[in-house]
Amino acid sequence: MSFLINQPIEEVTSGIDLVYFKSAYFQTQIYNHLFSFADDDFFVAFDITPEKAISIPRSPFGSFFRRNSETQSVSDFAGKVFSELKKNGVSRVEIHHPSAIYESFSSNEDLKDAGLHLSYSDINQHIELTDSWENSIHKMQQRKLSSLLSEGFEFRKMEMGEMETAHKFLTVCRQAQGLQINISWEHLKSLVDKLPECYECFGVFREGKISALCITVNVTADVAYYYLPATSPMFRNQSPMVLLIAGMVDYYRSKNFKYLDLGVSSIMGKPQEALRIFKERMGAVETRKPTFSSSL
Repeated sequence: MSFLINQPIEEVTSGIDLVYFKSAYFQTQIYNHLFSFADDDFFVAFDITPEKAISIPRSPFGSFFRRNSETQSVSDFAGKVFSELKKNGVSRVEIHHPSAIYESFSSNEDLKDAGLHLSYSDINQHIELTDSWENSIHKMQQRKLSSLLSEGFEFRKMEMGEMETAHKFLTVCRQAQGLQINISWEHLKSLVDKLPECYECFGVFREGKISALCITVNVTADVAYYYLPATSPMFRNQSPMVLLIAGMVDYYRSKNFKYLDLGVSSIMGKPQEALRIFKERMGAVETRKPTFSSSL
């Protein structure tokens, strides 16, 4: 494959086992100007705003995907990409790179060798889905888990037909915090309809009422992403999210996933300590999720 620019997404992403690079995912997003590049070894896509190219800003990450696992250096490919972007009036590039648990991406060192500079680095946390995960939970979380079960809280995987109910629950929970949910029901429905095998929903219930839930994304065959979590203000003191995460760990272990990605616990490099500590007490491991940039 020669160096390809803006070829049909379904052609250049064929065979890539990553939700955010599936053609159906791209079709659900709204971009200013989507630009994609590919050759035999790499794939990358950007949304171009005036003078700036950002790697898939509506996704948790983008960056340079290695189509050929044997290829390491991205410098030559990146040089061609940056040259084409500059021809199109782009003066700055921003790359949202994933955590190291997503193995099919260029390394941080390769991106630096390609002329990119670290802008900031977020804390990313994940749970390793091993048989010994229970031993890594803090004693406080173990006590909460036992208490939830004794008080009649129940975990279950929710049905696809309950997604709209889940979205309404998430919206109400965000509003109670003075926040807005970052995805409309119409957009979420479009994703679920186009990628039904990739989106799942789990909840913790007590006497028929939802106390906590999370919509997850099966990003690859190895990694599930804790995408949209929420706890009802009515049940916050009981910490039902502890049971929810424990239930999801059991579920994804049974499906032979390797990691449950709990996402970032910082904003543009500034730690969110309460969130970080909660995930740590649930047995999470920290990695870094860097953002790189470069002037062209």
